[in-house]
Amino acid sequence: MHYTQQNGPRPTTFVVRCKLCGRNVPAGVDSFPYNCNTVVACRLCGELRRYRPSEVFLGWVDGLVEEQKASRRFRPFVRKPPRREPDSRE
Repeated sequence: MHYTQQNGPRPTTFVVRCKLCGRNVPAGVDSFPYNCNTVVACRLCGELRRYRPSEVFLGWVDGLVEEQKASRRFRPFVRKPPRREPDSRE
């Protein structure tokens, strides 16, 4: 039987499917984005992508994403500034 026929748990989190690794990642929105794009960084591969409202849906977050969130290695996507060259003044 399907989960809605059993009155079981229903998904309450808005998620997107990562375009690189294919996992369900939380979209980071509380309500459905009707007319604006959503930018999401994947917690597994670090890919920062823009998703259309048609790509956001109610679902469950992938188990690997939850494990990655709990692990010590989790680092959200952060763009670092370019390195400066040392001064050659002597």
